[in-house]
Amino acid sequence: MAAAVTLAVAGAPFVGGTAHAAEPSQFSVVGGAIRPATGTPVPASGTHASLWSNSHYATTSVNGSGRVLIGAIGDNCQGWPTVRVSVDGVSVGQTTIVSATSYGTYPVGAAVDAGQHTVQIQFVNDFRDDACDRNVHIAYARMETAGVTDTKFSFAVLPDTQQEVLNASDTRFLNRTNWLVQNRSALDLRFVTSSGDVVNWDTPDHAQYGIARNAMRPIENAAIPYALALGNHDTQATGPGGSARDPARTRELLRDTTVFNRYFTVSQYRAVTGQFEAGKVDNSYSTFEAGGVRWLVLTLELWPRVAAVNWARNVVAANPRHNVIVVTHDYIDGNGAIEQSAGYGETSPQYLFDNLVKRYANIRFVFSGHTGIAGNRVDTGVNGNKIYSFLQTFHSNSTNPVRLVEVDTAANSLRTWIYAPHDNRSFTEYDRSFTGIGVVR
Repeated sequence: MAAAVTLAVAGAPFVGGTAHAAEPSQFSVVGGAIRPATGTPVPASGTHASLWSNSHYATTSVNGSGRVLIGAIGDNCQGWPTVRVSVDGVSVGQTTIVSATSYGTYPVGAAVDAGQHTVQIQFVNDFRDDACDRNVHIAYARMETAGVTDTKFSFAVLPDTQQEVLNASDTRFLNRTNWLVQNRSALDLRFVTSSGDVVNWDTPDHAQYGIARNAMRPIENAAIPYALALGNHDTQATGPGGSARDPARTRELLRDTTVFNRYFTVSQYRAVTGQFEAGKVDNSYSTFEAGGVRWLVLTLELWPRVAAVNWARNVVAANPRHNVIVVTHDYIDGNGAIEQSAGYGETSPQYLFDNLVKRYANIRFVFSGHTGIAGNRVDTGVNGNKIYSFLQTFHSNSTNPVRLVEVDTAANSLRTWIYAPHDNRSFTEYDRSFTGIGVVR
């Protein structure tokens, strides 16, 4: 293992669990509904926009030039359904959908200039009798020539927020998420994750979970996908005051995440594609596209069970064209070294490195918290790929740091910095930039 250490200062196949839509529908509908897709090939969202009246229409925003292309299926009832397509408020033409099972591509209208366009698709020949009902189901809309790919984007990693949820008057957590939403466009923010210890301990009224849940609502309302790793404080192993809830049962209670899963679910995360255990976010993965390439965020339980690591291996192996971001609570320490202890879990961070992280050419980043303040290291996997690992713990009593990671897929580069919006503080000692990161395409 070759490591460069920076000192810290004190769509793809579904594997295991329950499958969920990889991304939300691109459409908003008036009068119709977003429903599970029934045609092929299945859209990335797993849904289509169903329209069943002449007053119903679907709207989306697409980038590019040329003709509008739509994919749709229809229900034949003494004839096939017809839709009218408008671009930026101007009708460009109509097309008739002639398959009930295949989302064929239907070009509509004359070419339009390059740019961001609002496309509206309206059902225009509704018909129904006692035997049948004519409807249309829109799977996608795009421009004939795609727009220029924006190769630069960012994602955010929240540190251990456990000090920010101790009383309702502390607004630092909410201030951070509001700032991320307000700066979404400037950052081109595509995903938010957390390295764990979202709360400090559970109480009978679950007050800390309520504060954390409310703090994440701006992210949810902005439809930014996210996924939170679980730390030891997010389990029933930690009791009031931060000590062991039941010292004789600590290992057992580390896997009791019932309350966390009540407050944070896959539907709130938005982009979860698979889970190790149904109904639990402890070990799950989310997918998204940014910079013209595919990304997979894999959140793993603290000191994971061997079965969870094996599940993660299957996930990564089944998604070789995704750039993988691993998030787990404990991985590197305050000096940038990989932790050796399994704590009161089952496997150590070194085990995770040896059995997952270093073995797959598409694993790019690892993020963790738990110890120290902040730091990073670079390792080389068995396939020659570089693996960039970052620590952001802080345990701040006064401000609200967040790690921001900017990736440029054209330049094959990474830039990361830590900023606290609460007091407009930049932690420049942790600024890092890397080139030649080896983006998988």
